[in-house]
Order: sequence, then C-alpha cells, then structure tokens
Amino acid sequence: MPSSSSSSRFNWRVVTLLMSVLAAMPAAYAAPQGDSTDDPENFCSNLGQYIFVGGTAGFDALRDGAQFSDLLKTGHVGLYEHGNAIAAAENPPSIIKSIERVFRGTGPGQAELGQVGANYFTLPPSYGFYQAQYIQNGLHPSEANVNTPSDSAAPGQLADDLKLWREYVDAARSAGIESVAPIVGPNDPSEPKLGENVFATNRFYALERGEAIYGNAIAFDVPPNFFLSGGSGPGYEKFVVQAIQWGNAHGLRTTVLLSPYPWPTNSADNLETFDEFTGNTFAHDTQVFVNRLLEEHAVPSEWAVDNYEDTYPHDAPAMVPETSRNTTTEVGLWLARNAPVYVRHVRKKDDHDDGGAVICFP
Repeated sequence: MPSSSSSSRFNWRVVTLLMSVLAAMPAAYAAPQGDSTDDPENFCSNLGQYIFVGGTAGFDALRDGAQFSDLLKTGHVGLYEHGNAIAAAENPPSIIKSIERVFRGTGPGQAELGQVGANYFTLPPSYGFYQAQYIQNGLHPSEANVNTPSDSAAPGQLADDLKLWREYVDAARSAGIESVAPIVGPNDPSEPKLGENVFATNRFYALERGEAIYGNAIAFDVPPNFFLSGGSGPGYEKFVVQAIQWGNAHGLRTTVLLSPYPWPTNSADNLETFDEFTGNTFAHDTQVFVNRLLEEHAVPSEWAVDNYEDTYPHDAPAMVPETSRNTTTEVGLWLARNAPVYVRHVRKKDDHDDGGAVICFP
C-alpha cells in the first residue's frame, strides 16, 4: 500500500534508501545535438540517452550485456544507479566495475539518492559516502532523482527547507551532477489532489516546486499499475498529468519512474522473487500508461525503469533477459522502440534564440 508518511512515497523507498546512504543540461536530457533547424525531424535525430534501467531487483545481472544487447544497441539507454543497488553491488566491488564496463559509452547515467546533508557529496572516500560509492567505482551520474524527507514544508519552515535543498544541490553540482530532481507524486491518500493544476497552485507543494526549479528537474514516482488503478484517490491521474506538463512548461528535465507495484509476499511474509510473482503485469501496464500520457499531452523528457519493489539485487530474472516478459530490460527495450519523449530545443529566428519543443518518437 502507498505510504501514509509525510514523504508520500512508498514507505521503504525513502527509508531504506536513506539507511543505505547513512551507512547546464546533460546529454541524457533528450537534448538534440549538432545543428538544429526548424524541421522537427532534425531535433529528434540524435537524442542520446533518455531511457534508464536499473533499480534494485536483479541489479547485479546488468554486468552481462549479452542479456540485453538490443537495448544497448538502441543508443538511448543509460544506467539507473539506485543508491541501494550500488551499496549492495559494492560486495564485491568487481560487480560495479563489470556493470560500468557494460554501460561504457552510454552516457554518465542517472542516480537515485536520499536527501541527507550536503557533505554527502563532499566528504572524502574514507567516509564511505558518495565519493566512495559512486566516483571510486567509475560512476559519474550527471543527473539525480532524490527522495526528499517531506513533500511539504511545515508551517514557517519553507525558507529553511529550501535553503537546505539549495546547499544539497550545490554540493551535488560540485560532484558533477548537473540536474537534481525531487521525486514527487501524491501517493499518500491524504495529500491534496482534487482540482485544476493542483501541483502548480496549491501551497502544500510550494517546497517541491522550489526544489524542482532550483534543481532544474522533477521526477515522478508513478508505478503504471498504481496510476491505472486510480492511484491514491480521486484527482490522482489529473494531478500527475498536469504536474508533468508544469515541469515541461518550466523547461525542466521531467523524468517518469516506472516500476512494478504492488509486489507480493509469500507465506513467510517475505518478498517473492521475480519467478514467484506469477501475476506480474508490468510490461502491459507500462504500455497502457505510456499511451495514456501521450493522449493527455503529458510526455516527459525521460523514462526510467526502476524496479525497487523487489529488493533482491541477485534476483537476476527480474532484470534480464530483455526477451522475457516483465523484466526491467524488456520494459526498457519496449520504451526505446515505442515511447515518445518531450524534447526542448533552441532555434534561430530573426537572429534571436527561439525556444520550443517537439514530441519525438523512436
């Protein structure tokens, strides 16, 4: 079930990520490269990486590129570097090195982190934080999606919370992370959703709006099955659609995180493995969800396939091969072949830069 905590994300996504932590426009921004003209086809001809695969489930299996060679060949996929998965793959560190070799040449990748102190990025590697987990293992993500402590500032705390966010983002940028997105989504039933443009206008989301603007990015935790089944209650679908549109209108990187949800437990109350989860409909749900967003004119600039419900990094069948239904790489390959992407561009008009946007298809 969705979290009832103030973070409004699914419970363990924030808690376990923060526990693991405590133990400019990048190429992946779907930005066309080279000269541009007014022909939309030229804006879509060289998109770079705008699809990311990773998460926790079966993360270790990404060291075998032969299991998802077609996805790699698309030229649009990068590594999604979830903090929990990176921490697990450090034992032994050769796992991360092997994964990094497979994704070499696919761009810097995208991280998912918890918002802790700004010194997380600046402390020496001996402290075991960002420099040790990422940089020393050859991972240099240029984008990050962040699980924040809260979706809304407490009364009188907005200025202080935004100051802490700015310090965090500045520290991330000093480590090479160019855009830093709060992960948003009213997954808590108690959060406001009803109405028009709720994210853009409701004071409850003033903190997240400020975070997104300063970080030049916004990410959305929207499991397809959760969205298609009504989310956290009336107004949820419209909220998500209009929040994506808000991010695009403000020139932000907009990343939609796709994950299977819910994930069942067995008779011993342990999470099932991928092979035990016989009712998995992740691939089908993703296809319906992507088409729904297209119909609503709410196409993001990036997609990230991030299975965090299955917490077993050694559960290889959850990740590969790309030919098996509902694996992370299978969903990623479908996205690379079918999913639209929102692309901002700058074109010359009467000797002035004229910003615009197009929807690109594979």
